[in-house]
Amino acid sequence: RRRGPGKEAFSRRLTVDCTKNKLIGDYIEKESKKDAVVDGGAIVAKQHPAAAMQTPGMVLSVWGSECKDEDRFMPYFGQKGINFDGELNRTQHRIGVISHRGYKPESPNQDDFFMLARPESLLLGVMDGHGPLGHEVAHFAQERLPALLTERLRKDPEAWEDAVHSSMSELVSLAKTDLDGKAEDSGATVTVAMLDQVPATEGGSSPSRTPTWRLRCGFLGDSIAVHARRRDKNDPWEITMLVDIHRPDRPDEFKRIKNIGGEVHVPSKPGHPSRLVTPEWNLAMSRSFGDFSAVPFGLSSEPEMSDPVELESNYQHLVLVASDGVWDVIPPAQAVAFVGKFRPEEAQLAAERLVAKAQLRWQEQEDCVDDITVILVWPCLEAVDLLSPVSETPSQKEP
Repeated sequence: RRRGPGKEAFSRRLTVDCTKNKLIGDYIEKESKKDAVVDGGAIVAKQHPAAAMQTPGMVLSVWGSECKDEDRFMPYFGQKGINFDGELNRTQHRIGVISHRGYKPESPNQDDFFMLARPESLLLGVMDGHGPLGHEVAHFAQERLPALLTERLRKDPEAWEDAVHSSMSELVSLAKTDLDGKAEDSGATVTVAMLDQVPATEGGSSPSRTPTWRLRCGFLGDSIAVHARRRDKNDPWEITMLVDIHRPDRPDEFKRIKNIGGEVHVPSKPGHPSRLVTPEWNLAMSRSFGDFSAVPFGLSSEPEMSDPVELESNYQHLVLVASDGVWDVIPPAQAVAFVGKFRPEEAQLAAERLVAKAQLRWQEQEDCVDDITVILVWPCLEAVDLLSPVSETPSQKEP
């Protein structure tokens, strides 16, 4: 992990200024009205490429802006620019989204994210870039992968695994031709999740009279997604990890790398990640998007899937997806317990506070602070009439 200029720089602690916005829609509406850009985090009305191929007016897209050269001079802990398009009440779920630059003077915010919301579905993703041009690789994936996935899922909504595998394969091919070598020694993690309504079924072995909601996830690298549920606000959260991070010393990954002649460095000191060894540089993950020069030494761009999760209506649910800027300093159970203290209609505030907590942890433990991106979703499991738009704002919903 790259080092900053030293802990003495943290004599005055730097943290995110929590805006007290309740939902991502509140944040967008508030920031859109400002005349000047604050902390570099401009709000721009712009449609995501994946939304352009869908029914006009049916999609809300919220996504990270493209990183520019001058972004390396934006304030530390500044909010990444956000593009958005569509009606902010298009989704009935309660959502918080935040992406902040860390404290790495030579690097801009290399994280990226997207969210595409329809009344009956929510597709979201987090990308964490690494290497000299990791921010460009992450944004390339963020702009193109959702469109590739959407194209395939429109043909067969049940073919999630095939859609993710074939979309990543096409994305890799596009990167090799369109990124002009930028992805040779730079790459990005990719974690995508889809929350969608499964139509009621009449026949078959398991008929369902009412629609249900499910959660599916695919991943490369170490940007973790978790699902948590509880029956009541006084009960503890039951947590399901949706990502088994791709570390080179994960037993099956270690064996795969060794079988093709690769080398894994396992550090003797606890708390340091294993690394995939190449002649020029080492990588703290065994799978990623990009990093093409490491492929002959064992790197893979083949994604893995979690088992689908059915969201039972007699539970409260939340979904938390974040880059390792959170997970390196806050364990999943602790992160879920923290954001779970906030009300569902305070999802944006909860995400902001989680980022602030992670930033303080970094300053206590390291002389740098990683970029941090968080997407928090409190699903609303009410059935959606697919013939009618969502007319109620998310903050009016009850858990």
